[in-house]
This record gives sequence, C-alpha cells and structure tokens, in this order.
Amino acid sequence: MDDAALQAFMRAHSQGHAEMLRRARMAQRETLTPPVQREFGLDRASAQPQGIRRNSSAPSLCRDDDGLPKVVIGICAMDKKARSRQMNHIVERLLRYGEFEVVVFGDDTILNKPAEEWPRCDCLLSWHSDGFPLRKAQQYVGLRKPYLVNDVMAQDILLDRRRVYRTLMESGIPVPQHIIVDRENLLEGQTDPPGFVETEDYVELNGVRICKPFVEKPASGEDHNVYIYYPHSMGGGVKRLFRKVDNRSGDYDPTDPGNVRREGSFIYEEFLTTGGTDVKVYTVGPRYAHAEARKSPVVDGKVVRTADGKEQRFPVLLTPQEKEIARMVVLAFGQRVCGFDLLRSERGRSYVCDVNGWSFVKNSHKYYDDAAGILRMVILSAVQPHRLLAAPPQPLPQHSCALDGSGEMEGSQHSMHYNMSLDDMRSQVAGEEDSPYGELRCVLAVIRHGDRTPKQKMKMKVTQEPLLALLHKHLDSKGKQAKLKSPNELQDLLDATRLLLDELEAKQRAAAEAAAAGGQAPAPDPDTDELREKFRIMKTVLEQGGRFAGINRKVQLKPLRWSAPEEGSGEQPRCVEALLILKHGGVLTHAGRQQAETLGNLFRNVMYPPSAGGGLLRLHSTYRHDLKIYSSDEGRVQTSAAAFTKGLLDLEGSALTPILVSLVKKDAGMLDAFGKGASSDIQLAKQELYAQMTWDPETNTSMYTEPQLTTPMVSPPMSPKLDSAALPPGTRALRSAGNSEDGNGASLKLAGRMGSYNSVSSAEASSALRSASPLDVHTAGAEPEAGASNIPGRPHIYPMPENSLALLRQLHELLKLLVDQLRQKCLEEQRSTDRPVGFSALTQDPKEFTLEEGKPCGGEKLLLMFDRWRKLAKAFYSEKKNQFDISKVPDIYDAAKYDTIHNQHLGLDLKPVYKVAKCLAGVVVPNEYGIHPAGKLRIGSMICSQLLGKLLADLASMREESIQTAGLQHADNSSQYDVMTDFRGMSVAGGSAPAEQQPAAGRQTEGAAAAADAAASAASQQDEVVGTEPEDAEDDAVLHRLCPTYAQDINSPFRHVRTRIYFTSESHMHSLLNVLRFSHMGNEGEAPLLGEDGLRVLRACEELDYMTHIVLRMFENMTLPLDDPNRFRVEVLFSPGAAYDPTEVVPAKKDHVLPVAPRVPLHPEELSGVSYARMEGMLKPYAKPFKRGDDPYLRSNALSTQQSEATAAAAAAAAAAVQQAVAGEGEAYLNMT
Repeated sequence: MDDAALQAFMRAHSQGHAEMLRRARMAQRETLTPPVQREFGLDRASAQPQGIRRNSSAPSLCRDDDGLPKVVIGICAMDKKARSRQMNHIVERLLRYGEFEVVVFGDDTILNKPAEEWPRCDCLLSWHSDGFPLRKAQQYVGLRKPYLVNDVMAQDILLDRRRVYRTLMESGIPVPQHIIVDRENLLEGQTDPPGFVETEDYVELNGVRICKPFVEKPASGEDHNVYIYYPHSMGGGVKRLFRKVDNRSGDYDPTDPGNVRREGSFIYEEFLTTGGTDVKVYTVGPRYAHAEARKSPVVDGKVVRTADGKEQRFPVLLTPQEKEIARMVVLAFGQRVCGFDLLRSERGRSYVCDVNGWSFVKNSHKYYDDAAGILRMVILSAVQPHRLLAAPPQPLPQHSCALDGSGEMEGSQHSMHYNMSLDDMRSQVAGEEDSPYGELRCVLAVIRHGDRTPKQKMKMKVTQEPLLALLHKHLDSKGKQAKLKSPNELQDLLDATRLLLDELEAKQRAAAEAAAAGGQAPAPDPDTDELREKFRIMKTVLEQGGRFAGINRKVQLKPLRWSAPEEGSGEQPRCVEALLILKHGGVLTHAGRQQAETLGNLFRNVMYPPSAGGGLLRLHSTYRHDLKIYSSDEGRVQTSAAAFTKGLLDLEGSALTPILVSLVKKDAGMLDAFGKGASSDIQLAKQELYAQMTWDPETNTSMYTEPQLTTPMVSPPMSPKLDSAALPPGTRALRSAGNSEDGNGASLKLAGRMGSYNSVSSAEASSALRSASPLDVHTAGAEPEAGASNIPGRPHIYPMPENSLALLRQLHELLKLLVDQLRQKCLEEQRSTDRPVGFSALTQDPKEFTLEEGKPCGGEKLLLMFDRWRKLAKAFYSEKKNQFDISKVPDIYDAAKYDTIHNQHLGLDLKPVYKVAKCLAGVVVPNEYGIHPAGKLRIGSMICSQLLGKLLADLASMREESIQTAGLQHADNSSQYDVMTDFRGMSVAGGSAPAEQQPAAGRQTEGAAAAADAAASAASQQDEVVGTEPEDAEDDAVLHRLCPTYAQDINSPFRHVRTRIYFTSESHMHSLLNVLRFSHMGNEGEAPLLGEDGLRVLRACEELDYMTHIVLRMFENMTLPLDDPNRFRVEVLFSPGAAYDPTEVVPAKKDHVLPVAPRVPLHPEELSGVSYARMEGMLKPYAKPFKRGDDPYLRSNALSTQQSEATAAAAAAAAAAVQQAVAGEGEAYLNMT
C-alpha cells in the first residue's frame, strides 16, 4: 500500500472512529436518565454542526449480525428473589440493550445439581436468602471465576451480625455503642461469658455498660427476633420485633420481667431515639444511593401500608455524612447492590445498625432505569469494555420524575397523588380555629398534665433491724440516705414490712387472747398502735397495683442516729434509728390518659389544615413535619406526653412505654419549676396572702404568724430597689430576702440572668406600676374592685372572699365530718386478702379500667383514703396552736376534686367540701405566683424564662427557614432543585435525581435575591438570640428533608411545619400566662400583647385545671414582602383544661373523664394575631436565650449554594472523563465503578 492509500485509510478510520464515538454518546444520552449521564460525564451536547441532520437510514453499529458476542449474565438466587417484580424490571431493561443474555439458574438447579453442572456465565449476580446454598455458590465461583457484581465470598459476613459490626467498626463506619455477648465455646455449666453482668437497669461486659433501654439482637443475621428492654422507671417490659406479619411488626409485653435471653449469642446496643422513623438506604455501586424513610416498628408495631398493600415509605435526602457512609458500606462488604438500615439519632448523627445485602427499591421505574444503566456500565467495563462504544439497539423509555407531575410512577407510594401541600394551608379549618390568611409554619403548645391521683407522703421513725439493714444495703456514697425505687428494692421493702407487721399483729392477737382467757389485759400503747397502723398503710401502698412500675412510688431512708463501735473492734458505725419517707400517689388516672389522648386527636384534626391526603399524618410521614415532644421529669407528666403523642400520630397499642422512650424527651431544667430563683419572692407572696386570708375583721388581727427559718434560705442575686416615693400612695412594701422593696419583689429586672437582654430599670418599673390599670394594681389607698380584699394598710388581693377566715373554719368542720364518715366505713368494711383492681395509665388502655362496686376508684383501699383525709385534716388546722396551714388548701382541693370525680359512688358528703375548698383554692393558687402584676411578672419570668426562650427560638427558626427557602419553588419553573447537584462534590452519589439542572449560579430570581437579603438581616440579628451549643447537647433542629425528586404533587418539599409540645405542671402554666399578660409593663405607653377580650378571659379564669394548654401558631402571609413585619403573625390560643364542676358536669359515659374546654383566642382578634416582630420584642427581655449551634436550615442552604457554584466545574471534569474513557477503551469506567 502506497503512502497516499495509507493516508486515505487512516482518514477513513479516523472518521469512522469519530462517527462511532458520536453515535455511542448519543445512544448513552437516549438510554440513560440524566442523573446517570451526568454522573458518568455523558451529558455534553453533541459537537455536530447546526443545520446538519443525521440520515435515519445511517448504518447501526449494533446490528444483530455484527459478530459481537453477548455477555451472559447469570442470576444465581432463589426463585422468590430472582424472579421478583423488582428484579424482572431490571432484567427487562438490561435485555433491551441487546448486549446481554440473562440466565436464571432456578431453584431446581441451585438446590439439586452440583456446582459443576450449573450454567456458565460471564457475570454473576448472586445473593443469599432463606434456603440458599451459599457454600455451593462459592464453590461455583471458585470453579468458573465469573465477574461478580456482589462478592459472593464476602456474603458469609452478612449472616453473622457480630462480623457485620466488626467490619463496620474496622472500616470507620459509625455504629451504636454496643457489646457482643458471645456464648459459643463456653465451658460446661457456664451460661455467660466472663465479665458479663446483668442488673435491673443495665448489662455490662468487661466494664462496658449498656443501660436500659437497650436493643438485643441475635448474632445470626437470619434471626429477626429483636428485643427492646425498657427501664422500670418508664414502665419496664419488653418490645419484641419480628418480620412483618400482616400489619404487625412488633408487640410490647409489659409483664415481662426484663431478663435478657441466654439461649445463644447476642449483641446489646444502646437504644437511639430517632423521632419514630427509620431510614433504609439502597446502593447501586459506591457512587449511587437512594434513601427511604418509614415509620419505625419500635413505636407501636403497626405497619402503615399504601393502597396497594406495600409498606408506606417516602424518599428522603441523604446528608454528606450519610453519602460517605453509603460509599464505605459498599466498599467494606464488597456488595455493589445492597441495602442497609440507618438510624438518624436526635443527637444529630447517623449510625448503621444493620447491613442486608442485595436489596432493591420497590415501585420506582426511575430507580429501575438508573440501576439497569449503572449495572450495564459496571458489567461491560469489566467484561467487554469495547461494548461501551457501541450504541444499544433500542432506547429505554424515560420514567423521569417530572416536576410538573406528568411522569407518573407505578404504585401509589411514589406517585403521591395527594392534593395536600404546605401551600394548601392557606385554606384553614372553619369554626373556632379560623386563622389569618397564610401558610402554617409553626405550632407550639405548652400543656399541663392530665387528671392524677392526690400526691401523698408518709413519715415515720424506724428502729427495726430489717429496715435498717435495707438502709445499709442501699446507702449512697455520701452516707446521707438510701433511695428505694427499683422493683427489687421495693419488693425487699415489702417483704420486710410484711414480716414486721405480722410480728406486731401476732403480739396484738396474743394480748387479746390472754385478755379473753381471763388474764390481765395489757395497757394500751398508743405508739405501738400508731406504728402498726403505719406499717399497715405502707404495706397497702406497696401492694397497690399488683406490680412495681417504679414511676409512682419512692421510699427514702435517712439515718438519724448512729451507734459508735467498741474501740479496737474494727467495726463500722451502724445506724440505729432512721426516718422513713414514703411518697406515693400523683399518678395519671385512666381519665387523665383519656384526656391526653383525646386532646392529641383534637390537635391532629384541628390544629393542622385538613387535606385529602391525611393532613398532619401526611405532613409527618413525608418529613415535612418537624415534631418534638418534651416533658418534665415527673411520671404523670411523661405519661401525659406519651398519651398525647399516641393520639396526635394515631398510634396503636395500649402500652405507652415504647412511645415514651421513642418520642418523648425529658428536659427537667426547662420544664420543672424547682431551682429557678423565685423561692424568696413566692414566699413573700404567700406570707401576705396567708396573712390576709386569716384576717379576723372583729379583732383586726391576723391568725397567721410568719414562720421562723432555722436555716438561712439561699437568696437570688439582689434586685434593684424601687423608690418608695414612686409607689402609688398607700401601697405597703414588703421586704424581700434580696432587700428589694417593690411590694413583693416586683422589680422587673431579672437579676442579671438574662445575658445581653437589658431589663428595665427601677424607674421604669415604678412608672409601669403607676401607669398600670386599676384592675391590675391594687393599692391600699385606692378603692378596690369587686371581689378584691380591702384591709387597711395592705395591698388589695384579687380574688378574695368577704370573710375568708369563716370559710377556713367551715372547711375545718367539714373535714372532721368527712374523716368520721371514712373511719366508720373502714370499720364496717370486711377484711379481705384480695388485692384491689388497680390501673396503670402507662401500660393499660383506658377501656380496660373497671370500677369495683363499693370500693374506691383506681385500686385505692378505704384505709388509704381514710388516712389521706385524716392527715390533711390534721395538717390543715392545729388546735393546739389555733392556727391554719394555708399551704394545705391546694392539697385539700385536689383531694376533694379527685374524690368528687372518681368516688361519688361511695356515698360520702363530698360536695360541700369541694365547694368550699374550690373557693379557697381560687384565692391561694394564682396568688402564690405574685399578688399584683409586677410580682406576677417577676416570678413568672424567673420560672419560665428558659421555656420562653425556647419558644422564641422555635418561632425564629421557622422564620429563618421561610426566608432561606423563599426562592426555592419546587412547583414553579423559575427555580427547580437538582438532587444530583446536591450530591456533586461528595464522595458518593445520592439517590435518583430529576432530569433538569439548577439555573446557573449567577441567575437568581427576584424572590431568591430578596430571600438572600432577608437572610443576611436575620443572620445579623441571630447572635442576639442564639448562643453556642455545648458539645454534648442535642440539636433541637436536626434537619432531614423529603427528597423532591420523587415528591410529586408536593409543592413545598423544602419547607417544614415545626411542632413543639411542652408538657409541664401547673406552675409553668401560671408563670407563662402572667408573662404574656403583663409583659408590656416594662415599656411605658406600650399596649398589652394580648387583646382586651383575651385579658378579660384570663382575669375571669378561676382555675388552670388538668390539660390546660397555651398554643402559639405562626402563619406566613406569602403575599407580603419578606421584610414586612406583618408577614409572620402568631395566634395565641388558650384553654383552661378540664375546668368543669364535677358536681354539675357528669361525663356522658360515666367514665370519670371530664371534657377539656375549647380554646379561645387571647390575641387581638381584629388583627388576626400578633406580629412575630412585636411578640419577640415584648417577650425577649424575660426570656433566657436558647443555646443552639448554627441552624441546620442555614447550613443546608449554604451547602446548596456552594454545590450550585461547583456545578460547572464538575460538568467539565465529567466531560474530560468521557474522553479518557473512550481513549482507554473502558478502563476509566472500570476504575470509576
């Protein structure tokens, strides 16, 4: 061949190679979805000159007679998996390329034929399932050596959870804290390995302790019987999880003693709270991951299914950390196609808790397209890389998730044809919940616990050896006391009590028999009789309910006297006398649980806009509902929170323990009233209140004498003094422990505890007192309003009955009559060894409650009821001192109301006691938190400052999110979100993405620009509110979002509705309402935050009963500019709870459940709420800043911005990768995959 011919041949070869490259790239663009094209750099526009069109009759490079052999793909798995619908979808797409031949081995071949007779293949897809002979498959791989998509040799690891956890840890993948208890190869007679310890509250191995609640997982990966053990302080019991059977995946057994299993090896890991959801991640290679969220089985064990019977799941976005975890899991286990379970802890981190091997997403054509495309490239890169240059014979149909809703996916799970979205929230519920025009952004509620039993306490000095032995056994390290709370400890105490009571009763019987036989009867011993009665009461209390929950009974033993050991004996001093304190009662009743559940149901149906898709439940399941529920440390408050959550989320089951552990977070510092620095102010208010209540108009003197403190009280920092000359004429100032002469410590300055919040000065406080309305400030010189006290020289207290001392005396006489009635009933009661039928609100459904005829409600015995009233009557009035203890009035009212609701069937004369006690409690309870507005504001701000700061932070966070997402309009064409852009620059690719890309970085819509400006303004103001989160603190706003790629017909996937529910006690309710009522007093001329009608409602409110709640709902008016102060408005709603008279209102079902009063608006109704800016400005001085780290909404937006800017550079790099791949005939593809 001459030079000219050679050059012509080379030109033709070059042109043919260029044409081959162009057609291959065109075919890739036609057959792969855009995310996969971009991932492998195949999304560059064709270099073909404009105006030139390819002839449709051009020759194809992939004719059937081109001579290229097809790649044989062998599928070696059980038929149930190999021929499943998901696998068929992917095989069908692979066959459409015309490059593959698929051979399914089949069960008969796999199970009955030797590996040598199995079909030959170039590439093997093989994975383990029930009944699969993994060893035979590994033998086949060693014999034929096909290319493996999933490493068959490494699948042994997946069958042993111990090896799975070790592999995860060796690869640096985060896993929950755990211990592995290996019982294999133990010596004969051994049940546990050395170093393993089990107690009531924890398990421990070689010094590593896992406390309850913890999860127990069998070592075998094929055993799905996972147990969760709960602490007795939360009700105890065991939750048993199992593979889904119909609509169940778990059952809770409250009667299980909680002893761990010992038949085999187990992993014990800490229980992580995840907000009631689990995340399943599906990978196809190390650079592709798809995540879906589902309802966690640990909550109520019910499987939520779609209309076609599939488990309901929703696609979610992965964080950068989670994408890296997905990549590391694929590489660590050698399984390109696999699934693993991810726990998104409320601590802000994600942990892998299980790796499942081969797994596919259900009901997503887009996922099938992407998976087939990636598998094609992986297989061809390894087996026939030159095939990548040839165009497939037919294009695959596109099943993209078009944002306009045109691309409908199979199955109801992903098509999401609901009409509900956050934008739909402008259509509000009719009736009492009418709301301002706008989109619901935030629902905050502060709720008091439900109906409870009366709180009781019994004290007695003990010298008996069995009780002293318990003290020495459980004495704390400081030697101050022994606390008995666990079931075993309380059982030991019950056994000792029974023994001592039997001895005392045996002596009594012996004396009686001696007297009956004609002998001399022993003289009565009052001390012995009292001791025997107290032991009988303690035995009855400990036996009540039939089992110990540890949440409602507590015993303290405090040493009083010690014996000195003999010199040189070497013995330790021993306690010879101790004080026994038994605390019981105060537990949620069946009525209280029903009230909480009903209120949760009401919130679900009323507080959130309805929709055809399910309203709140739809919002919650799609990760657009940011829900957290907080509780104080008291058992009744925790149980109320769990019952409310059950109703709010429509959960099933009678036991609340799994809900309590999974969804309720304790925050004693924020929601308990102790240690807030208001003790001295409350004490001053009580002294003035008690003095006026015991005022004798005939002698013009008070029966109340100020108690002499034997130990100095710890006083808060000094408050500024009010100029006495500035006080209203005739007002008498009381001196507080901090020398603050403001009439009950009424300075508005918060003693420097508010950080950068500058509180008002003394002059401003005085001005506030002078400018306050006569209805709020009751001075001695002014004419009192109707219903207020009018004692010369003393401040007016509202409300105050005309002759409160006469009412106190009347109540004393009524109590004596009631105690006599109960004593007679106890004498008439027949002795019975049968235990009364009790009720546990934590583990029993209210429907299981039964009332025994002639017996007190809730399993209480007549003896305990008698003892309760006798102690109250004795403590209320001292005949020796002729003095009333006004502090017992609230306790008397609680007991009277409880018995009026639950024990009317006993025929006791309860109505007059209830009426008088209610009248007196209406004076005592609200005025204990301040007797005039300035004092109420001071005390209230001290008690609820932390809660108030948290509420303001909740509102601020949602405002910030609204500003940040103002330019992201998922349903509009102006700005569309690209999941792959979010994944760009990360070490592992994210889940399926839409076909469209984001606009270039420089092109912003006007809304986005305005959002950026407003965000900058908000960020500059944020430092005033937000501090720095401690390292060990949990982030309240950990952000997880719905994946917009799959979220069809959801117009606001980036925006959330934040719900925060705070369960607390009565003190916080009074305190928060007082701050809302009087927050304007620090600013002269400032109108009250609440409306006139709302102030009248609060003034007329006689009681904040069980389930009292305050609700703040923030709405965003999307038609107003971002910087308009009225864009965000807040509704303030209030309900006094079950504040009905039980003598007048009888529940329709006669189940003792008083209804909860409907909410009424406190905000100015003509303004449809209070502007957020005004509310923040008025409440900020009284709120403690809530400390948290950088808000995740801001972090997420910043991350998206950075990723958008990197899009162009990433595209250029992908283009270079294509050239390299073509030049190297597929070697680069092999490296990439």
